[in-house]
Amino acid sequence: MQTEWILGLDIGGSGSRAGVQRLDAPAGEPPLTFAGARIEVRSGGIPLAAILESLLPPALQAVAGRGGQLRAAAVGMSGLLSLTAGTAEAHRTLRAQLGPIPVALASDAVTSLVGGIGLGGGAVVSAGTGVVGLGSDFAGRWHRVDGWGHVLGDLGSGSWIGTAGLQAALAAHDGRPGGSPALLALLRERWGAPEELPRKIYTRDDRAGILASFAKDVAGAAHAGDPVSAGIWTRAGVLLADNLTASLAPGVPPLATYTGGLFDVGPLLLEPLAARFSAVRPDAELRAPLGGSLEGALILARELLRAPSGFPDQEPYLTSRQNTAQQVRP
Repeated sequence: MQTEWILGLDIGGSGSRAGVQRLDAPAGEPPLTFAGARIEVRSGGIPLAAILESLLPPALQAVAGRGGQLRAAAVGMSGLLSLTAGTAEAHRTLRAQLGPIPVALASDAVTSLVGGIGLGGGAVVSAGTGVVGLGSDFAGRWHRVDGWGHVLGDLGSGSWIGTAGLQAALAAHDGRPGGSPALLALLRERWGAPEELPRKIYTRDDRAGILASFAKDVAGAAHAGDPVSAGIWTRAGVLLADNLTASLAPGVPPLATYTGGLFDVGPLLLEPLAARFSAVRPDAELRAPLGGSLEGALILARELLRAPSGFPDQEPYLTSRQNTAQQVRP
């Protein structure tokens, strides 16, 4: 007898992951995971088909190689709320690649929220290269914060921190107040002469990622005692806490969490975030995440099978397609 499997996809600007898991897997059993291409924003939008082609073959082969059948899938996708013209085309692409199975498509903010605290509702701030906050009760209340990209927003994100670090380095180069000689040295080590930096940044299609790459240098300088660098991370923590408090709009349960690679830096970011959050929202709980966007996608895939008629569809945040003429067995 074939075993039944579910598929979760986490598609982001720093890279993408696929995870497959047996439907009857015991709690705590990790999925089989596979890495794929990152999102590249082009004039026509996000080329989802190319990303899926880098992710799906090894994931589907892993299921088939274990005598399994894929029963449902869910996708958390960065840029879904601001860089696409809607969800219809993405659903068509997913059906073409996955066939007639139930599929959920969500912003990665949604899958991060679900992965972090489950389907009970609350708020999440997801911070990596960019940042987006989301609050929801998974009934009728959905409130997004930021996610405007590195030119218009993404306050407190990796691209914001990297930009602030480069600005402090260039201030030191110019002799202006607020400069950091330590960051100037790191700029030169990474990119050479400061005069070369504009050409090396502005001509790139992946400017946000390039800017975010300097956040690691800013963290290193902060840990080494540079006060300007430490101040940048403190300010980032405050901005992310403000994102969370704004995401806890009226009607959203007072529970918050965080996710994303930026938090790998640990107390440097988490301490100012927690201090600001507790000062502004003492009535709300800030909780460490149970999981991330990939785990959230797998939860949504299971929910599609468990309760298809009650699935919390809300365009454009979270939409589903049953894609099958027969009722799927929960």
